[in-house]
Amino acid sequence: MSNGWETGQSSMTRRYEFASYGETRTFLDRLAEYSKEQGYYPDLNFGKTHVNVSITSENPDRGAFAAGVDALVQG
Repeated sequence: MSNGWETGQSSMTRRYEFASYGETRTFLDRLAEYSKEQGYYPDLNFGKTHVNVSITSENPDRGAFAAGVDALVQG
């Protein structure tokens, strides 16, 4: 995918970088709400100013979920 997501046979992964811990935390809070609304919880790995999101094949519409995650960063 050209939008920053790395795709594999059974997953999609993207790393988001943030300027501060506060921005990282805001993204994580938004992602938690979005995940709850969608009923799907991606695998996460995060640090002070980054979040790695992995969407596995158990989500039948990975592309739409990924686009929704991207939208969370933009506000």
